[in-house]
Amino acid sequence: MIRVRKADGRLEPYDEAKVLRTALYLGLERADAERIEREISEKVYDGIPTSEILSMIRGLAEEVRPELSRTTDLREAISAMRPKPDFEEYARIVLREAGYLVEPGRVLEGRCVSHEIDGIAFRGDEVFMVEVKHHFNHHTYTGLGTILELWAALEDLREGYRLGFHPYSFTSAILVCNTKISQHAEQYARCKGIMYMGWRYPRAFALSDIVSSKRIYPVTMLKELPAEKIAKLGDRGIVALSQLTRLRVEELARIMETNTEEAEQIKELAEKILSSPRQT
Repeated sequence: MIRVRKADGRLEPYDEAKVLRTALYLGLERADAERIEREISEKVYDGIPTSEILSMIRGLAEEVRPELSRTTDLREAISAMRPKPDFEEYARIVLREAGYLVEPGRVLEGRCVSHEIDGIAFRGDEVFMVEVKHHFNHHTYTGLGTILELWAALEDLREGYRLGFHPYSFTSAILVCNTKISQHAEQYARCKGIMYMGWRYPRAFALSDIVSSKRIYPVTMLKELPAEKIAKLGDRGIVALSQLTRLRVEELARIMETNTEEAEQIKELAEKILSSPRQT
């Protein structure tokens, strides 16, 4: 049995389906993704690091889509976002694409203390308090402490509503994070009825799946954009490539404080990335 070595040193069986899924995340046609999966399956060896497999996938994918050489891996790009305000705004965009009406974050009064929440989401008769958690290291797990704090805030805000301190009758909460969730955190969230959106989990509500299927790619994917220009865009609430492409070239140049030629090149690259086939 071929095993792969994870970033934390753990060994787990090689899963060809993960290779295929990663290739599809890069916007390849299924036929190309399946060909890449077959090529890599012939080259892997026992104990191969996952980083080497990812490098192989990306190298083969760039032969099909050369523009990928000008982008960063999606997971790394999301991890590189500023937690506030960029990733918080990004999470709200993802929730909207998942079918929720979402209001911006604000401070609400609970019975005991005030709480700064990252958003309010509505779906049908349900009202959700939104909590966003970002890690620069995408291998870090979002732990039990985050869920415990979220539950405590939710309960205090529910009591605040009953006392007339704010107008939101929260039915539950949603945690959006860019990493995986620890087993204890997941167990407690399920017990308390808290929804969570993590990396590749849970099924049908995973951040990675929604981002890839809806092509909600962050501007941090563009290698040609330095941090200071990404920050200028983020300060205007522009955190996804789809938002960037809706700007006029002159407006984009003004926001990034650059010339129209560079702005046009950035916009054209973003449009090319977004024109890739949807994941199937």
